[in-house]
Amino acid sequence: MKKLIIQFCLIFLFNSFYTSLALAQSEDSAVIIMYHRFGEEGFPTTNVKLSQFDQHIAELSKDNYNIVPLRTIIEALKNKRALPPRTVAVTIDDGYLSIYKEAWPRLKAAGIPITLFISTESVNDQNPSSMTWDQIRELDADPLVEIGHHGHAHAHMTEISNDEAKADIEEADKIYQRELGYIPDLFAYPYGEFSENMIEIAKSKNYEAAFAQYSSAVNSRNDIMALPRFAFNENYADIDRFKLIINSRALPVKDILPRTADLDVNPPSVGFTVDDNIKGLGAMNCFPSHIDKAARINLIGTNRVEVRFDEPFPPGRSRINCTMPGPDGRWYWFGLPFFRLNTVN
Repeated sequence: MKKLIIQFCLIFLFNSFYTSLALAQSEDSAVIIMYHRFGEEGFPTTNVKLSQFDQHIAELSKDNYNIVPLRTIIEALKNKRALPPRTVAVTIDDGYLSIYKEAWPRLKAAGIPITLFISTESVNDQNPSSMTWDQIRELDADPLVEIGHHGHAHAHMTEISNDEAKADIEEADKIYQRELGYIPDLFAYPYGEFSENMIEIAKSKNYEAAFAQYSSAVNSRNDIMALPRFAFNENYADIDRFKLIINSRALPVKDILPRTADLDVNPPSVGFTVDDNIKGLGAMNCFPSHIDKAARINLIGTNRVEVRFDEPFPPGRSRINCTMPGPDGRWYWFGLPFFRLNTVN
């Protein structure tokens, strides 16, 4: 209870501090970033080098960024409340030991709040690469840290049945309750993979929000149960890319097709309508993750965008990233995920 009161006060202070700025200059936009490992260079696809992470923290510590707890963004999205420019939240998935040894001391020294999404099985099994429950409880006691739900076995939940997915989540529920004294109400899909079925399961659990893993800034039009996060690893963590991402801005779109991330037609016909006040759509580029060139873009009228490409997505996770220059030297960034998986009902 004491920690909850302190966290509430922190969120209130973060919100209050920027109220005057938000009134003068605000936007329906934020960026959520995510990490996994730190200084574990044997795992380059999930690791960032410590030199890279130190650069990230130095950049986030500059005055022009509004670094907030993840819940501040969630509350703003739910209430359709604008945020100051360059609002950023930091999340970390899985529960590796390098979080405790390397990331947390650096983040704490910089005063940066974080949300940790912990998978319970690896911790329970005392995997030497994972934190212990004692270490997680130590982090949980820090007002700058919030623990989120990440399931038990870190399963590909779109490739197992609904009942198996629910059982995995419920197993984690029991362990959180036993080890932490509560069940987290923020959920991150393992591997960032979700489906319409998984969104319904997340809604049934009454989570405040659920998080995926694909490149896009967030705004109040996103599904609160499938919010995007930018992921970093050794190959995609250089400081120039990091600056581009944390300075990005959500592109305001509606009437998005396809309506779900489940890849029923491959390749999909992608389309969306951009708000009338956004100009310069001719400068937009959209890149499918499996093609080394931009897709074809057809503009219908002044603000309807259709994205076309001929090569089907391969099995697994795929995405489309659409970017275009925005105001103040920043870039609008809109992404869509797609999952060509063996979904079981």
